[in-house]
Amino acid sequence: MKSIISALAICALLCGCKTEYEKSFTREHGVVANPGQGWMSIYSKENPKLPYGSRYVRFHWRDLEPEEGKYNWEPIERQMERAAKMGVPFSFRVMCTSSHSSTPYAAPEWVFEKKGAKFAKFMNRPGGDSATGDTKFARVTPIFDDPIFIKCHARFIKALAEKYDGDPRISTIDIGSYGNWGEWHVWGLGIKPSPLEVRKQYADMYLDNFKKTDLVFMTDDAEILKYAIGGGEGSRVGMRRDGVGGEGHYKHWIGKGKYLKAGVSKMGDVWKYKPMLFEWYVCYPDMLKRKWPLPKAVDFILDNHASLVSENLNPPTVPPEEYGQVERISRGVGARIFADSAKISLGGGSLEISISGENGGIARISLPYELAYELKTSDGKTAAAFISSADPSKWLPGKFSTRDKFEIPQNLPSGKYGLYARLAHKGKIFRDFKFAAKEVEADGSIKLAELEL
Repeated sequence: MKSIISALAICALLCGCKTEYEKSFTREHGVVANPGQGWMSIYSKENPKLPYGSRYVRFHWRDLEPEEGKYNWEPIERQMERAAKMGVPFSFRVMCTSSHSSTPYAAPEWVFEKKGAKFAKFMNRPGGDSATGDTKFARVTPIFDDPIFIKCHARFIKALAEKYDGDPRISTIDIGSYGNWGEWHVWGLGIKPSPLEVRKQYADMYLDNFKKTDLVFMTDDAEILKYAIGGGEGSRVGMRRDGVGGEGHYKHWIGKGKYLKAGVSKMGDVWKYKPMLFEWYVCYPDMLKRKWPLPKAVDFILDNHASLVSENLNPPTVPPEEYGQVERISRGVGARIFADSAKISLGGGSLEISISGENGGIARISLPYELAYELKTSDGKTAAAFISSADPSKWLPGKFSTRDKFEIPQNLPSGKYGLYARLAHKGKIFRDFKFAAKEVEADGSIKLAELEL
């Protein structure tokens, strides 16, 4: 029987006849961990229960440029090495002032002492929000519309982009710098917000210099959010939403409150083009104390097409009766690629492959992945590889279909070959994006057919 099948396959190749293959797959609805989506690691210790998709850290400018024009990239490199060990991309933000800083300065002291940039001092509220628990010493904030400070910081962001724009290890960089924690508000600083045109200058520091790496903009400043998104097709930036879970924040979102007033009409479509990142307002015990319902916050995250969610909810503190909400995020955030069926046609020296499936998640694949096909020998070696014309990053939630035709290399020996489909990282840095199928291979690929060449 095997010899008959082999003969038919050879005949098909030589005479132009075609042999057809079909295969269907079973959908996997459990947790499927993939780079670029899921939970953002922010703590010193990883939680084994969470499917991490990114490592996220904030840096003080003073640590990255301790002396004027002398850059210290070691803090960033060290955190990127940690992300690499986790098998996930790295994301970060730069801050110029912070109510959490353990020293008075988040911006370099030389900016004020040697260059003469203007500054003000502020005290945390008694019993207020401070990572150090110290509300007694005064911290320093720049006067953000001071020309000297703007010039010095613009030069730093230019150097940052020259070093890291397009680095495939990095998935997103926040447009930070301005405001407390780089969050685009001056809450707690005791200073007035800078004029609109000044705030645009801070946004332009990033928009003008980062042309390859995805930028993410904090949503606190509605006017600059509109500017950062831009008026052209798509969006120039992704969005980062902090304060999830806080009841007051639901009133100010897409089509509401300050966003409605500022006319941010494209806000609801950003997720179709760029990543969406979310951070909790407080950890679960504090939400419980404030009587903020966790299911409502999770609904908000999923309804708004999240790519990544910060782990500062502190999932280990969520009790068993509510832990299902944590699992909803683990299962539901990001893209979920179902390959429901495949059709293969072999003949005349060519291979035609069609896949029908669905992105059953809530977001797009935000990292540069491509659909690749491989012919493998019986011992698992790749004999030939092909790249699909399909772009997986454009598979929004909903159905998709692909159709490709490839010429089979003439020097391939006759015999049996397994045909596999995989979602491969273009930079060859991160592991394959796993298909959500029960039949998925250990490396995340799916076997489409066993071919006779």
